[in-house]
Amino acid sequence: MVVREDELFMQGVELMLFGVSAVVIFLSLLVLAIGLASQVILRFFPQPAESQAVAQRRTSAAPAESSLDAERIAVITAAVHQHRQRGRNG
Repeated sequence: MVVREDELFMQGVELMLFGVSAVVIFLSLLVLAIGLASQVILRFFPQPAESQAVAQRRTSAAPAESSLDAERIAVITAAVHQHRQRGRNG
């Protein structure tokens, strides 16, 4: 039983194409299944609406968060400025 190199090569190519196509089909089906599951879950278990108490807490906490953000921005700006000054001098 003698197998020629070109036959062996073609068998390898066929096997590769079969494997690649099987993976592509599997991943496509997986994406479709996840999308379908997401739609089913959102349809039968919708996100609950925010209660008024939660919404009120969020609006009252907003000024504290913005001052914290302003403080962080100031610290980051100072650090960048100091880093750039060291780069010019060093």
